[in-house]
Amino acid sequence: MRNFNEVYEKLYAEKNEKLELLRKQKASKMLIVIIITIVVSIIGVVTLSSFGFAIVFFAFIIAIIATVGISKKYNYTGTFKKEVIETFIKECDSNLNFYPERGISSNVYRQGEFEGYDNYYSEDLIEGILDEKYKVEMSEVRTEDESTDSDGDTTTTTVFHGIFGQVDCAKQIPGFIKIHSDKGFLGKVFGKKNKIEMDSSEFEKHFDVYTLNPIMTMQILTSDIMEMLIEFKEKSKIKYEITLKGANMYIRFHTGGVFEPKLFGQSLDFDTLKKYYDIIEFIFRVTRAVNKVIAETEI
Repeated sequence: MRNFNEVYEKLYAEKNEKLELLRKQKASKMLIVIIITIVVSIIGVVTLSSFGFAIVFFAFIIAIIATVGISKKYNYTGTFKKEVIETFIKECDSNLNFYPERGISSNVYRQGEFEGYDNYYSEDLIEGILDEKYKVEMSEVRTEDESTDSDGDTTTTTVFHGIFGQVDCAKQIPGFIKIHSDKGFLGKVFGKKNKIEMDSSEFEKHFDVYTLNPIMTMQILTSDIMEMLIEFKEKSKIKYEITLKGANMYIRFHTGGVFEPKLFGQSLDFDTLKKYYDIIEFIFRVTRAVNKVIAETEI
């Protein structure tokens, strides 16, 4: 991957002026709509009558219509993904491609065996080939759980929202290796079943490891790989999980929504783009390190 500062400086020089103009145009229009909606709503509430509440209702309807109209006229999000994210991904690594309208299949996500869910959404697909032999794909994923109470009211709860990726493994892995950093919820779900103790007390502070094959797991999770996993967790402050299963590695990061522009903030936010860069670079490093060990290990 190219150096991040080089990528950012090139992107800023080529895209910032256009993006900032579009962002400020949309932001100013949205701010006007918000102010008008608030003022009209206050007037409606002050009247303390059914007519007043009707004013509030229509104010919000008009605000919604105006918001949709502004979004269509100033397609800031679409332009941002096309002009910034697509260019950013390609500049980071020329072997990667970005497809904002596509996502990763729920069937692929299920293979990671992270959690159960009722609703699945995915968009902003990144895919390519690493080192001319390992297929890599990642995208934004959101899963939801639905529950209905005795009155028939349905509550929707977000279970996971962030970046999920799948990469090829050098060889087929029997069974599974699961590396989880959520020692609360997932610890209760898995309990002590198939959990093994690693030979690093520092690693144990951050992760729980589950497997049907402890010897193979110890061989694959070398001290260097464990140190790499710890370093990224401590540096990025991002919670993540990894599953090695079959001929694939599945990895997800609890980042929340990604690849969306800030309306009331700098278009090319340095820290946000650096976070995306670090995640992609980490996936590449883990893939290379794990596959090197797998290729050299009798499985």
